[in-house]
Formats: sequence, structure tokens, C-alpha cells
Amino acid sequence: MKLVNASALALAGALLATPALAPALAQDKDGEPEGIKIGVLTCSVTEVTNVIVYTNQQFDCTFEPAEGADESYTGEISKIGLDLSIKEDFTIVWGVFAPTEQPYEPGALEGTYAGASADVAIGEGVGAKVLVGGGNSISLQPVSVTGVEGIGASLGIETFELEQ
Repeated sequence: MKLVNASALALAGALLATPALAPALAQDKDGEPEGIKIGVLTCSVTEVTNVIVYTNQQFDCTFEPAEGADESYTGEISKIGLDLSIKEDFTIVWGVFAPTEQPYEPGALEGTYAGASADVAIGEGVGAKVLVGGGNSISLQPVSVTGVEGIGASLGIETFELEQ
């Protein structure tokens, strides 16, 4: 009974937190995310631990900046919420947006990002993870989730720790 109550609370928390993401989801008059796109971050899962109300995923990531050399990062997503998923292998691609046209400094993506997420999979799957944070108010806007194979659904609040 306590497990069901904890799951219900986590799910309710995720739904209530969604309005807090409105600035991250802000779009201009053409429907494009606000801010300056500074590159693309591609992350491939290396390890997943899932205990229904808590999920931890490890990633190897590559940031391809609009200008300059590619950068390697490791990432860790920790999610609290309802996760009834069994996923084998997947890659997440985010568009990386800065709030202003400031010059990008190598390593600037390091930091902690937070946001809400939702995923569903029956065979091939889809999901969305809009995350805001880092040290420079950078937002990660989902471009695609590829190679998701499995079954299940999840909804929760997550943090993404990105390190070089």
C-alpha cells in the first residue's frame, strides 16, 4: 500500500511541476524554442537501474557546438516518479539553447539540469525530457529519442547531472 501511495504522490508532483517548465517551453512567434541554439547534445545510455519509483540512467554524451570542437561528457539522469518501463538501449538527442547570444565557453554544459519527463514504449517508443539548468541557464530541448526498445510508461521529475 505504501508503494502505491508513494507512486501516486510522485505522479501528482510531476503533474503539478509541469507549469514550472513553462519558461523552458517558451516559444517565439514561429513556434521555435526561445534563446540561441548553440549546438546539439547526443547521449547514449550505458546503464539503467529501475525500482519503479526511482530510476537512474548513465549516459555517454557528445556535444556538437555550432562553432568549435566536439566535447565529451558523462551524464546521469535520476528520476522520481512512476516508472513501469523495461528499456534495453536508447539514445537521446537534445537541442542546446542559451538564453542570450553570449560566446560559448568549452565545458559550459557541466552542471545539474532539472525538469519533468514522460515516456511510453511498446516495442519502439517515444519520450520527452525538457531540462533547464547547468551553470548558465542553458535549456535542453528534446529533438529525438532513438533506438528505444522495450515496454512500459513513465512520468516523473528528473535531474540530469552532466560532467566532462
